[in-house]
Amino acid sequence: MKYFKAVRKRKFSLCDFDICDYKLIGIHSQLEPHKLAYLINSKLGISFKRMEKDLDLKLAAKTVSFPIFEYFNQEWDTKSFLIINKVNEHYMDIPSSNLFAEEDLVQIEYLLKNHKRVDYLMKINDELDIFSSDIIIDKLTRINQISMAYAIESKAIKHPEHLILE
Repeated sequence: MKYFKAVRKRKFSLCDFDICDYKLIGIHSQLEPHKLAYLINSKLGISFKRMEKDLDLKLAAKTVSFPIFEYFNQEWDTKSFLIINKVNEHYMDIPSSNLFAEEDLVQIEYLLKNHKRVDYLMKINDELDIFSSDIIIDKLTRINQISMAYAIESKAIKHPEHLILE
């Protein structure tokens, strides 16, 4: 008679691991994405470029596309991303009470819903912990068109899987 040992499966989530291999900075700015990327490139001496594919997330039974800019640092073999946190989703024209006008229904979708005031996110892959968030934030806040920039703790992110970009 053979005996079988019961095997229990365990599911892991990103929250089970206390590894933070990236830094996340919240940026408040009303600029268009390409203009902000240009200013950040100028101030930080880097070269964010728009990725061909957006980050497509399925939110509330619909797919929302979040534009992403990417920069690869060859010296440190690391990637950084500039991600739009707020996307305006336009829906079909709705007839208004006015005889000649139609209204668009616009809904804002967020990449990180618990950070609704953040316009952009800068994610810096930093497995070796070589980049200083304080220095980067200091340089970002010197850009007149950025009203605020600050570090976001990884523990404060409700859906870290939204930040998996590779």
